Amino acid sequence: MRTIIFLLIILTSIQAQTFRLNRPAKDNVETNGSYLFGEPRYQDPQNAHRGIDILMRWDTVKSASAGMVHFVGYNPNDTIGGYEPDGAGNYITIKSQWQGRWIYIYYMHLQKPLVNVNDLILTGQPIAISGNTGRSTGPHLHFEIRLDYPQSTSRRTKNPELWCAISGMGAIYGRVPGAANSTRVDIFPDPKPRPPYTTFSYALTYNFNDPYIGSDETYNENYAIGDVKPGTYTIRSLSGAYLRTVTVGAGQVVNADASVGVYPDIELPSDFVLSQNYPNPFNNTTVISYKLPEEAFVQLKVFDILGKEITTIVEEQKSAGEHHQFFDAYNLSSGVYIYQLNATTNTGKTFIKNNRMTLIK
Repeated sequence: MRTIIFLLIILTSIQAQTFRLNRPAKDNVETNGSYLFGEPRYQDPQNAHRGIDILMRWDTVKSASAGMVHFVGYNPNDTIGGYEPDGAGNYITIKSQWQGRWIYIYYMHLQKPLVNVNDLILTGQPIAISGNTGRSTGPHLHFEIRLDYPQSTSRRTKNPELWCAISGMGAIYGRVPGAANSTRVDIFPDPKPRPPYTTFSYALTYNFNDPYIGSDETYNENYAIGDVKPGTYTIRSLSGAYLRTVTVGAGQVVNADASVGVYPDIELPSDFVLSQNYPNPFNNTTVISYKLPEEAFVQLKVFDILGKEITTIVEEQKSAGEHHQFFDAYNLSSGVYIYQLNATTNTGKTFIKNNRMTLIK
């Protein structure tokens, strides 16, 4: 009978969720990646941005769900609008359902609506023309989701990037333990599709000072990254104290986080392994993985191609199992480098192996 082993397991493939709504814009229109859900609100940083801004300019807005038009705020003689205290401009609310609960979907800053109160709406039906009304710095669609109630009540406003995405893309969510509001969460490589995006490298944890901002009740996240290309990514925060590797498939909403618990019948590695770093070649950051069949004192070092030591990444006692180490090469020049694993167990076994990695800037 094998011993039950207490291990910290990095789960890179927790069962993925799927998106709940359709995206209200064409796939060639990006979401503003510098002003996402939960980030400090423009001109009011104590509160948060309660939706996402989709950069569609006087274009047709389509309904993200089937439902009924709950409210239309529109004055054809007012090009500024502002039917809510927060300056939504001309806007529409559609009442829909998700898992037996009401959801209220807001489409804001519109040029004009194409529907009326109490109209029944089909998914994908044109409902408005996007615009620049209300408190807006340029034409776009502010897309917002409120669960259970039409008003912004306590923690009921949810992140739309976990509800819909560009076709063929996925999303990542997680919770950085102990992170302050608006803590930076880096992701590598750049996860966004081109076109329509240009560049993207980080998100922020939610600004929970705003009492209306809430984590998804299924996900319990404090950060999310939407419109992610299928692939494998490294996520880092708190100077590397929070480090995750996650693989995303098309249409998947994936949890990046590790789980801590008791796992019976987990087989330890039968031998030492030093894996190829991922990604390779890499630009600035990469992950080095290795396996230990038993507890060992580990040194993980990086050398240049001439054998000169550059840095020591790890120098400590490590438990048996699989380990993942983030390597930050921001201060290094492009070129080929050697990383070396030197492990000595308590029973005297020694393992030394070198691998090559290529840095391209």
